[in-house]
Amino acid sequence: MKPAGATASKDTTRQAVRSAWQSIRRSGAVAPELPAIVFVAVASGTGFWWGLGTGVLTVAMVLASRIRRRLSMRPVIGGTVGLAVAATIAHQTGSAANSLLTDVVVDLSIAAVLAVSLAVRRPLVGVLWSVARREPLRWRTDPSARRAYNLATALGSTALALRALALAVVYLNDEPVAWLLTVKIALGLPVTLIVLAAAYAAGLHDEHHHEPSA
Repeated sequence: MKPAGATASKDTTRQAVRSAWQSIRRSGAVAPELPAIVFVAVASGTGFWWGLGTGVLTVAMVLASRIRRRLSMRPVIGGTVGLAVAATIAHQTGSAANSLLTDVVVDLSIAAVLAVSLAVRRPLVGVLWSVARREPLRWRTDPSARRAYNLATALGSTALALRALALAVVYLNDEPVAWLLTVKIALGLPVTLIVLAAAYAAGLHDEHHHEPSA
């Protein structure tokens, strides 16, 4: 028979992954990436204006999908901003691939913020959970919960830094755009899911740890 602690840990992990996936689906976290990805792929092969037109069409498709399903329009706004940034960088530099450097900058910036929060003993995952629940940082006096939030924050920082590094290495080696997009897509959703699942697992651990005993 498996120990109760091991069973509880497995249940928490499953629940965290399930919650992370549902969060991604509800928020449309992938949708904002699509217009810029399509733009870079098409612009690199057929030219800037074809890429821009296809990117705009992708935004319209995302918009129609969100309206039909009566979902939040935030992914549409994010996709429009992402496309605008990508198109501006491509137009100014003459290369659509250069717009992917924004991913490197964003990921490294978030990774740095997470690392700094660890250094000042305020792991950002824990802070965000407390803000979401409108609670004080009670976990700071709980070694178990604090370790969980430290681990989740460290994992998020490391995963984002590695994703940025992988994309930067491919870019600096002048690999084809197809390689850049492959790295971006392959490490996009999986890394996001891992980071969110770790955050949910830490939050669930904290909640269960503070549940009153029966």
